[in-house]
Amino acid sequence: MSQDLDTERASLFDRIFSRAPSYLRFIQDKPSWILMFLFGRTLVIRRFDRKLRARYAAPAPVPGPTVFRDVDRAACVRGLIDTGLAFGIDLPAPVVDEINTFANTHPCYSRDRQDRGFLPKDVAEANAERPNDVIAAYYFENVQKCAAIRALRNDSTLQSIARSYLGKTVLQSRVRMWWSFPAKRVTDAALVDAAQEKFHFDMNGWRTLKFFFYLTPVTESDGPHLGILGSHRRRAWRQQLSLTVGRPTEELESYYGKEKFVTILGGAGTGFAEDPFIFHAGTLCRDRPRLILELEFDQSATTQDHYGRPL
Repeated sequence: MSQDLDTERASLFDRIFSRAPSYLRFIQDKPSWILMFLFGRTLVIRRFDRKLRARYAAPAPVPGPTVFRDVDRAACVRGLIDTGLAFGIDLPAPVVDEINTFANTHPCYSRDRQDRGFLPKDVAEANAERPNDVIAAYYFENVQKCAAIRALRNDSTLQSIARSYLGKTVLQSRVRMWWSFPAKRVTDAALVDAAQEKFHFDMNGWRTLKFFFYLTPVTESDGPHLGILGSHRRRAWRQQLSLTVGRPTEELESYYGKEKFVTILGGAGTGFAEDPFIFHAGTLCRDRPRLILELEFDQSATTQDHYGRPL
């Protein structure tokens, strides 16, 4: 047990050290970021912020078109408040097909080789030139070339849910689309970089909201997203006072109970909203590649790259 704790501490220090340059850039870009980083993880401060300037609001119509039909916006907001997750925000098949066509005909890029793109069907050839397999490959700013994704960024249904939950005028702060690939030659550092197999929460801003859309079918073996229900409302002090965002799965199971852990499965088009302050994790694909789209909303301009490119 002592050896496991030592290994965990070493991993945490490695993550802090590796991200230190990004943290310094965030502070230079937005000095108030350090206040959010230090205090935004404590529930008492987050609740005070919510009461002071970010109260929930009833879903209201937002001008503009939407591709979604029969989405219960009020139920989505209630689900986010209670559990940190909301379901039933599914993309129509034509939109899924349009995005998939784009994704399969445009190159994606691993984070460590952003100058060497490849088509998703050619991942085996890309792996042959690497010491370790690609587990995630991104489209970065090229996502803005897809008309269907540009439309989703301003979709009135998503805007309404985001404004209701975040409690004020919101900005569409980040859009990412990436493939997760089955892989055998995998390092722990690569898993951490791709946010896979490691439960964590996000600290991109005081209050953020993400919408995820599976663009390929996702079963237990296709890299499903994991979440812990209600973990944005209840958190141990050791988790609030830690300067790292990741926690061991065993610790979280002991604190929350395994019944609070959810595995999100679904066909192509399955969509859900998430408060990224809940503990969540991606998982490594075992059988088929998974394509996913993420749209993030914030209360103010983000310090993060808008398209998921490392800073």
